[in-house]
Amino acid sequence: MTFASKIDEETPQSLWEQQKDLGGRLLLTIPFGSSTEKMQGFISVMGSENEGTDFPFPVMTFCVEKPSGGAIASTVVFPDQDIYLEFIDKFHIDAYSNFSRSNDLILN
Repeated sequence: MTFASKIDEETPQSLWEQQKDLGGRLLLTIPFGSSTEKMQGFISVMGSENEGTDFPFPVMTFCVEKPSGGAIASTVVFPDQDIYLEFIDKFHIDAYSNFSRSNDLILN
């Protein structure tokens, strides 16, 4: 299941703070490598199979700041950890099958 919404009263920073308080894990800031104070978006994951967590299933959020203020957030809720792990496996296979960590691909 996925959700997408404009959040006029939130910023990427305020949305991230809410997620962090719920046990969220920040995977990436946008611009890439920016500090959370200067980020204009992020990708995060919440959920764990550990007891006592608010989210027993994986929840991935993509958040981008709107030029007019506020943010747009899209959330993918995985129905169980097996589907999430399969997605991550496919993501990993695609990355290492189609991209290289060497500098050979950098164009001058």
